[in-house]
Amino acid sequence: MYTEQLTQALSIQAQVPSQNLGTGTTTITGSVDMQKFRRAIFLLNVGAFGASGTVDMKLVEDTNSNLSTATDVAADTSLTNVAITQLVAGGGNNRFASLEIRSDQVAKRYVGVKVTIGTAASQVCVIGLGGEAVEKPGGLNDIAAVAQRLAAA
Repeated sequence: MYTEQLTQALSIQAQVPSQNLGTGTTTITGSVDMQKFRRAIFLLNVGAFGASGTVDMKLVEDTNSNLSTATDVAADTSLTNVAITQLVAGGGNNRFASLEIRSDQVAKRYVGVKVTIGTAASQVCVIGLGGEAVEKPGGLNDIAAVAQRLAAA
């Protein structure tokens, strides 16, 4: 019986802390090192949309861990599903979206997401998780912002 807990299997790698981002704001998460993880997933949580607000999210990759020269993942490949369908205020508040990618689908070592706010300020948060860690447990690679990781025993 395999007893690895999710707190060991998944690593919290990147974030956009929950905040109200203004119209036209573009922000990029921290990165997931795809040499340390076989999969990455980015979870977008939009709390409250501004009136007629829009939120976009797409995968980016870079050779730099800080994603300072990030390019769209699909720029050099034929991958699909590398960007969400735009979330709009008309769909209601408190919405989630996710993007997932495997290490064999990227050309560069580090991946993250770019989030763009259009039309009106909106409350957003993004969490990036690394999964299928090359070295176990994956949770040992968490970013410094992680204060606690507990599993019921």
